[in-house]
Amino acid sequence: MALFQLEYTHMLGIGAVLLCLSVLWQLFLSPLRGFPGPFVAKFTDIWRAAAVLPGQIDKVNRRWHKKYGSAVRVGPNAIILNDPEMIKTVYSTKKAWVKSDMYMINDVLINGKRLANVFNTRDLAWHAQQIKPISKFFSMSRLMDIEPLLDVTINMLTSKLNEKFVDGPSKGKVCMMDDWLGWLAWDSMANVTFGRHYGFIEKEQDVDGLIEDSVNSMRYFAPVCQIPWLDYLLDKNPIKRIGPKPQLTGTLYAVRAISEYKQEIAEKGLRSQNVPHLLDKYLGLDEQHPGMVNDAQLVNWLLPTVIAGGDTTASAMRAVVYFLAKNPEAKQKLFLELDQVSLETPAQWKDLKELVYLDAVIREAMRVCPGIGLAPERVVPEGGHVLPDGRFLPAGTKVGLNPAVTSRDPGVFGAEVDSFVPERWLKQDGEEETAFSQRFRRMHEVLDFVFGAGTRVCLGKNLAKLEIYKAIATIYSLYDINLVDPTHEWKHYSSWFVYQLDIPTVISRRD
Repeated sequence: MALFQLEYTHMLGIGAVLLCLSVLWQLFLSPLRGFPGPFVAKFTDIWRAAAVLPGQIDKVNRRWHKKYGSAVRVGPNAIILNDPEMIKTVYSTKKAWVKSDMYMINDVLINGKRLANVFNTRDLAWHAQQIKPISKFFSMSRLMDIEPLLDVTINMLTSKLNEKFVDGPSKGKVCMMDDWLGWLAWDSMANVTFGRHYGFIEKEQDVDGLIEDSVNSMRYFAPVCQIPWLDYLLDKNPIKRIGPKPQLTGTLYAVRAISEYKQEIAEKGLRSQNVPHLLDKYLGLDEQHPGMVNDAQLVNWLLPTVIAGGDTTASAMRAVVYFLAKNPEAKQKLFLELDQVSLETPAQWKDLKELVYLDAVIREAMRVCPGIGLAPERVVPEGGHVLPDGRFLPAGTKVGLNPAVTSRDPGVFGAEVDSFVPERWLKQDGEEETAFSQRFRRMHEVLDFVFGAGTRVCLGKNLAKLEIYKAIATIYSLYDINLVDPTHEWKHYSSWFVYQLDIPTVISRRD
C-alpha cells in the first residue's frame, strides 16, 4: 500500500513538473508567444472550443480582432487573421496550404472504417483527381441545362405560399419564412442532384429529420473540430459512438438514391433524362473514365450538393428576406427594378444578370450575414510565413480567416460595415468608372470567400448563386413580405454554417 502511494505521489509530481514546463514554454519560449489573444488560449484549445459552443463565434471572432488586432492567438498552435489580403496566401491556388486536422471530424464512419470525402480530405492530389471529371458541370454555362429543375421546385414553393398564406381563408396567416426557405433550398438541391425532392415543401416538414441531422452534425463539428482528438473519444469511438454521426444521414440517402435510380434505369432500359440531373451526368462519365464510376465514387461526387448545398443557400435567402423586411426603402427599390423588366415565373437567369439592385441586395445580405461563421483552417507550410507586419508564423501553425470577419473589413467595404447598405455595391455619384470597377472587384473577391478560395473553393458556388438569384427574384416579383412585428429580431446560431431562426412574416400578393 505504501509503495502504491509512493508511486502515485511520484506520478503526481511528474505531472505537476510537466504542466509547469508546458506553461513556461507557452509563455516564454513558444514561437507564437508574440501573438496576443485570450490568456487561457495560450495553454489549451478548450478555450476556443468553449467559445464556439454558444453559437456566436462570428461575433466573438470580431470582438477578439477588435481587442487584440489583426492576428489573434486562439490556441497553443492556432492563429486567426483578419487581413483580407491574406486570403490569397492562406487559401492559395498555386501553392496551396493543406487543410488542418479540424476537417477529419467530417469523416464518415461505416463498418468501422473512416471515409474522407472531397470536402474534408487533406490530400490535395486525391482532391484534384476527384473533382476533375465533374468540375465542368458546375460552370454557369453548363448549369443552364438544369435550370428547369430549379424552376420545378420554385414553382412548388410559390404554389404552397399561395395556398397557405396568400389566397382565400389563409390570407394573412403567419408564415415562418426561415422554415420555408430552408425547405426550398434542400428540395432544390435534391431535385438538381437526384431528379426528385426530399419532400419538405410538399409535406411542410423536415422529412426523416434530414435537416435536423445536418444541423446537429454541424453543432457537433464546430466545437469538436477545435480539439480534433476528441472525435476519437466521441463519434469515432470504436466501443460506443457518442453524439451525432456527421454526414452519415446524407451519405446513406445518396447510397439509396443511387440504387433506386440504377434500378429505374434497368427497368426502363434507358438512362437519358429530358433534363439530366447531376447523378445522371455522373453516370455518363463511365465512358470517359472507365472503371472509375462505381457507387462509392458516385456518393463522393454527390456529397457536396447533398450535404452543403441546402444550408448555405438557405442561409443566404433568409438573410435577404430578413434584411429587406428590416429595410423597407431597399425593398421598394428592388420592387421598382423588378417591375421595370418582364420576368417569367420563375425568373430565368438570362433575365437577371443585368439587375444591378437585385445583385446588390443579395451581395449585401451575404456580406452582413455570411453563410459560414467559422474560420476554415490551413497549416503553414514548410519554411513558415512572414505576415505583412513582419511577424513570423512557423511551419505547422494552424491559421485561418473567418468570412464573418473579413466581410466587415472597412478598408474593403467602406463605412457602416455593420449595417445593411446595398448601395455600397453601386457606382457612387462622382465616382469614376475605373475606380468603381476596382472597388467592386475587391469587394467581390473578399465576399466570395464565403464559398472558400483557392484549390478548395466550393464546387457548387455557381449552383448556389443560380438558385439564390432565381428564388429571390421570383419571390419579390410576386410578393411583399413583412415581419409580423417590424421590431422583431431574428435569432442566429453560428457553427460552421450560420443558421437563422424565428422569422415570422406576413405575405401579400404584389399584383
